Formats: sequence, C-alpha cells, structure tokens
Amino acid sequence: MFNKTIPRQWVKRILLTLTGLFALALILSVVAFVVLSRGLPAPERIQTIEQPLKTLVFAADGDTLREFYRENRTVLPLERFPLSLQRALIATEDRQFFEHYGLDLRRLPKIIWNNLTTGTVHGGSTLTQQLARNLFLNFEKTYVRKAKEALLTLQLEQTYTKDEILAMYLNEIWLGYDAYGFQAGAQLYYGKNVWELEPHEAAMLAGIVQSPAYYSPFSHLDRAYQRRVAVLRSLMACGHLTRAEAETLGRREVQIVDREARRPDRLFAAYFIEEVRKEIEARYGAEGLYSRGLRVYTTLMPRYQRWLEEAAETHMVQEEALLRNAPLSRADYDSLVQAGQRPARVEYLQCAGLLQDVRTGAVLALMGGRSFRDYKWNIAFQAPRQPGSVFKPLVYLTALQHGYNAATILMDTPFVYDTGVSLWRPRNFSGKFEGPVSLRYALSRSINSPTAKLFLDFGLNPVLENARRLGITSELPRVPSVFLGAGELKLREIVPAYATFANHGVWVQPHLITRVESNDGEILEEARIIQHEVLDPALAYLMTDLLQTTLAEGTGKNARWFGFQQTGGGKTGTTNDETNAWFCGFTPSYCAGIWVGFDRPIPMGYNRTGARMALPIWARFMGRVTAEKGDEPFVVPPGIESRTICAHSGLLARSSCDSLRAEVFLPDNMPVNLCDRHGGQIIDFSGQGKDFQSLDRAGENRR
Repeated sequence: MFNKTIPRQWVKRILLTLTGLFALALILSVVAFVVLSRGLPAPERIQTIEQPLKTLVFAADGDTLREFYRENRTVLPLERFPLSLQRALIATEDRQFFEHYGLDLRRLPKIIWNNLTTGTVHGGSTLTQQLARNLFLNFEKTYVRKAKEALLTLQLEQTYTKDEILAMYLNEIWLGYDAYGFQAGAQLYYGKNVWELEPHEAAMLAGIVQSPAYYSPFSHLDRAYQRRVAVLRSLMACGHLTRAEAETLGRREVQIVDREARRPDRLFAAYFIEEVRKEIEARYGAEGLYSRGLRVYTTLMPRYQRWLEEAAETHMVQEEALLRNAPLSRADYDSLVQAGQRPARVEYLQCAGLLQDVRTGAVLALMGGRSFRDYKWNIAFQAPRQPGSVFKPLVYLTALQHGYNAATILMDTPFVYDTGVSLWRPRNFSGKFEGPVSLRYALSRSINSPTAKLFLDFGLNPVLENARRLGITSELPRVPSVFLGAGELKLREIVPAYATFANHGVWVQPHLITRVESNDGEILEEARIIQHEVLDPALAYLMTDLLQTTLAEGTGKNARWFGFQQTGGGKTGTTNDETNAWFCGFTPSYCAGIWVGFDRPIPMGYNRTGARMALPIWARFMGRVTAEKGDEPFVVPPGIESRTICAHSGLLARSSCDSLRAEVFLPDNMPVNLCDRHGGQIIDFSGQGKDFQSLDRAGENRR
C-alpha cells in the first residue's frame, strides 16, 4: 500500500528551497530597488515640488506685454478649478483615484497580461502615475521606466494628500501646443479662465488629456466632440450625470477661439521688451526669468508705443518712396524675404525713438528700429550715431555759464581754425553767412559758424564737463568739431540730457521696470528714482526758453503743421552728407527723441535734414501724447529777470529801436547798457507776465 506520509527530509528540502527563493527574491528586489533608485530624484525634491512658472511682463496700464516660460503654466489652487472639470477628469482618467494608493491593483493584472501578450508597454496609468511621469521621467515605453514610475507614485502618495496630488495634476498636464495645466488650456482653446468654464466646455477639455494632438479642437474638432461623448458617458457611469443631462450637454457647441488672432504680437514693443528681458535675466538668472513666475511691471504705455510706431512707419514709407539712393525699401525687403531670398544686411531706412517722463525718468515708449524681426540691434539703446546739431544746446549752455546771454550778438562770418593737424573751416548748411546775429537766433536756426567760434572763448573742457553732468557717458573726441556734433552718442543719452532742461536742472536716470514681484505677490524690488540736480533751475529755464524758439520760428517751426500744438522746445540735428537726422524735444512733462538713417553711414540725399526726416515723426506722435494732458506752460523759477532789448544790438532798448524783443536773463548776466544804434529814451518794461514768444522777433526783422 502506498505510504501517504511525506518523508521528513523532503519537507526540509522544500522549506530550504522556499527560503532560498524568498531570500533570492528579496535580494533581487533590494538590488532592483537600489538600481532603479539611482536615477530617481532625491526625497527632498519630491517633498518640495516646484512646477515651472511663466514670468509675466505688464505694461503701465496693466496689459500683459509678454510671457517668458519654458512651459506655459499658471498654477492655481484646487478650488479655482470647477467641480465639473475635476469630476470629468477623474471619471475619464482614473475612477478609483480616491480609493487606491497610487497604483490601481484591480487594473494591474489586465495591464500586465496585455503587455505580455502584445509585446509592448501599454498605459492604464493612474493620475498619480501620470503626474510622477510628467514631473520626473520621460515618455519612453519601457519596463524600467514603468518600474521607476511605480516607485515615484508610491512616494508621491506617501508625501501628499489626494487633493494636493489632484491640484498638481490639474496644473501640470500638457494639453497641446504650449499649454501646461488646465488654466493654460482654457486660455488656449476658449480664451477664458478655467474657473469660467461651463460643464460642456470642461468635458471637452478633460477629454483632450488622452491625446492632445489627436483630439485638438483647432485641427480635429470632430474628434474632440467624439471624445467629449466618451467623457459624458463616463460621468453617467460614475453617477455625476443623468442620461438627460448628458444628452443636453452633448448638444451644446463650444466656441473655439481663433488661435492666430489670439497669438501674441511678438513684434509690438519688441525692443522695449528685449531690454526688460535682459535686465531681468541679469538680476534673477535664466531660471528666474523662465521658471519662477515673476511678475514684472514696466513703464511702457501701449498707446504711446503704438502712436510712435505708427508715426514712424507712416513717415518712413513716404520718404522711402522719394529716396533715390536707398539700397532698397522695407517693402522690397519683405518681398525678398517672402521669396526666400533674405538679404545679408538690413539696408532699408531705419528709425529709432524714445519717449521719457521728464520728472520720473520712466521710459514710456521705445522704438529701436522699424522691425525687430529683421533687425535685432536696438539703435536707441545700443547704436552710437553722430549727433550733429542736436548736440549744440550743450555748447550754448556752456556759453550762458561763461557770461553770454540770449541777446548776445555773435558773428556769423567765415572762420578758419588751425587744429595743428588740419585747418577747420566750419560751413553753414545754407552756404551763406548772415553777419551779426543774436545767440538765440544762432541756436534756433542752427547756424554753425557762430557756434564754432565759441570754441575760441571757453574751449572744449567745459563743454565736455557739461556733457558728463547731463548723463552722457560716451567718449567724445577732444577736437573743436565737437561743438558742431562730432563724435557719436546714443539716443538714450540725448533724451535724458534734454529732459534735464525741462525738469528744472534735475537729471533723472531712465528706467523701464517699476516693480518685480514673486508669483505669490512678494515685492522683490521697486524702482527708485535716481536723480541729481546738475543745473541751477534758472539756467535750465533759460535753455528751455531758448529751445522753445526753435519750435516757434527756427528749424523746428513745421512741428505745428504735423500736429504738435502745445508749448515745447527742442532741436534738430543733421550730420554731414545727411547720414543722420535727429530731433529731440520736450514739454514740461515729456521728452522724446527721434533718429533716422541707415544701418551704415549712407547719405539719405539732398535736404534730408532733421527737420524733414525726424521732426514730422516727433510732432505727429508727441501731438497725440500731449493732447491728452492739454497745454502746459514752463514754470518760471526765481532768479529770472526780463528786459526789453533791441534785437539788432542786444542792448537795452530805446524808444527809437525798430526791433524789440522781451528777453529773459540771469540777474548777473544781463545787458546794462542802452542801445548804441538808436536814440530815444529807455523803454521801462520788465516783461513780467508777458508772452515773450509773441513779441517781434529779431530774426524775422533782420532776414
């Protein structure tokens, strides 16, 4: 008879074998865990997950100018996501989300069997698994990656609550194009915030998760609708919707936005934004710029920027049509680019502009060139150009400091100076000489000869010292021709220098950023107005008064024709061969400068002066800017005296003088002698409270 008793030695062998297998499995598990853990993030990183956030750049009026990001994401708390969206997501992607511990063991055998029988690694991941993969792993379909994913999933479930995991998922998941998270997805497809979604919109958005490219409402709206049907069925299966409710939602149409219409205009204020980007990256690094979710508030006024760009482009197109020696126009350049024949250089006519708040230094508008797409070099900030006569106010400022006044008679006659290297023969733009002229007349008409002769009186050093005082840091050549604008300056230096005259002698450092905040609202930095009093207010006012004459009757008088009707002052500038054209002007509140020319020093052609090429742009857009505020007079500071003078002699007027002018002076720098050309009694008129610009002008009587 067969003995059913198992021999004792067999029992020992079985137990030893099982023990060995268990030990081997344990060892293999430990080894596998150690090997897999080597490529996993440290526990500290899992405990402090920081999802990359986008940096937002805002204009002064609160409009969003630009977003900088590696992933377009706006992190929101769970309560900002509508319940209809949360339910649709869980019902479709992971119905047991609140019951399992990260791994859905009830689905696991089926997934393993499918993977073994098909030879490929299939999905079926829970929300936590998907989050672990998106945060820390790649999308390779391998068993090793799936094993790592499982380990990370358990760690996430151990570290965070279900609500925290769900919130991270809602903020993390990719929904197509550059949208990460459901807030970015709602903005992308519907043009609204996620908390504004209606249930039928939320259902479609939840369905996109499975395959954003395949179910994209932009390119496959029919598939997106079909996928929404599956989501609504899942909601019915979970008891969140009745059949009638699901059918009602299934009939609702969604309004998908025009993606091209909503695409941000990356060329608007592009030079300004690029300067902001460089500043932020320099202070906070690339990681701070692209991942920390900074909020950058800037000084830019969008409507001023549009007015500047519109005025510039309108005038440039008009002038391009008349230029004969231009390599090509912007329209020609665009045609070549569209034909795939992009030229090696951008050789169409360029323009740069800068608008600054006189009192605060805030840069309100900035144009570094006509197209950032074509030309990345910011002419306003980076390109030194020969200033020509736009530099002359610094010479005349120096003259006032050396005993001259607005009525001083200068000689406009031929002049030759031996520099030791060559003979310097300054010429007037008109080619003519007018003889004796007042200092006011010489500056307003931008006459070279009398300006150059001032070099013989006080030399170069005091002019260069004034340039440094007014914030000019570019190195100027130590040659007499600096008096007529030799050397090279940047527009960003000239505008603050002119603004100093309008700001009662106080130089203010320009700035583009007013405040930087962290993603949670902590103020990281605020702009501090950096200013220095560099001129006596009375002296600054004299310069302001002199430069008003340029707009009233001098080289800038056509500003009225182009739309500028307010009180203001300024100066034109034109360099040899018309390679650079400038106008810089100001009101009590605003100062703006315009430069026009080519990338290379190519002559623009005959009579392409600052008055023709730059002034119309300045007048058109400054006319619109200043019209908002209305006319503002320049405040006369203490220490200004006014007298009636004879425009021919520059001395105190007599009753027989035939050309009178109310002139302003510093108390210690005013004429004390009576006119020696005409007879009669002295005219006792202080001019207080009078409109000096409305009186007879010496220049008009003399011409």
